[in-house]
Amino acid sequence: MSGLAPIIVWMTEQTVGMSEPTPVQIAGEACGVRVRISTDTESLRPTLEALLPPGWRNHPVDEYVVDPEREVPHFTLITDDGLEYLLKRDDVLLARAELEIALHVFDAQLRAYIALHSPDRVFVHAGVVAHGGRAIIIPGRSFTGKTTLVAELVRAGATYYSDEYAPLDAEGLVHPYPKPLSIRLDGRIGTDHDVATFGGSPGTEPIPVGLVVVTQYKPGATWEPQALSSGEAVLALLSNTVPAQDRPEETMHALRQAIDDSGAVALAGERGEAAQVAQHILASMPG
Repeated sequence: MSGLAPIIVWMTEQTVGMSEPTPVQIAGEACGVRVRISTDTESLRPTLEALLPPGWRNHPVDEYVVDPEREVPHFTLITDDGLEYLLKRDDVLLARAELEIALHVFDAQLRAYIALHSPDRVFVHAGVVAHGGRAIIIPGRSFTGKTTLVAELVRAGATYYSDEYAPLDAEGLVHPYPKPLSIRLDGRIGTDHDVATFGGSPGTEPIPVGLVVVTQYKPGATWEPQALSSGEAVLALLSNTVPAQDRPEETMHALRQAIDDSGAVALAGERGEAAQVAQHILASMPG
């Protein structure tokens, strides 16, 4: 760290003036959401491209400069001195910070924007693996231990789908969102790890839900889960669903399809170390 104090504004209406020239341009689409990205630093192109979300498809930049039919958000990353970077979405200031932090905010904000605005997916904050052709969904926000548990489930033989989002379609099927697993140490910014690091591989096909695990790490806890009703399972997912307030009817339809129509089982309870519960969770998958 350089010692600069970061100013991070998450999805606020703080605005700045006209955008500076940004010769490096990237345009594309993920999960039905079109995005334009630019920077004034040519050397950052490969870094930004490496942070593009799962399912990204590049499009010609010229198509995105003026689009009267659809709003296309424009993320810009600029610097005057190579030490402090300004990150904006259109005229909204997202971060003023050193490069590492600005890139972290860009990564998170781009995925969050897509999760909120995807027209054909309902994104749930969750870790997801597959076992026996069905999904295990672990809903939860950051710092609840879901990535650690996902990594252990992969080590135990599960197929990796995501450590961040469970994208549901209208039929309630879970689609893969296989971003690198972000492992935090000592509460710092997470370090990305390819799933192969844990001996696993990513899923490629949408699958029905088999098990919902509502849990949070507590040192020394024993895994003694309680069964949840289908209604309780839906509420657990709803409280972690990104577009729940913006698209309530679409959200509830997808969640009901995912739980009621799939015959999914739901369990809730505190857990200790992830390695101690991974096999128990896999064994709880309904036949």
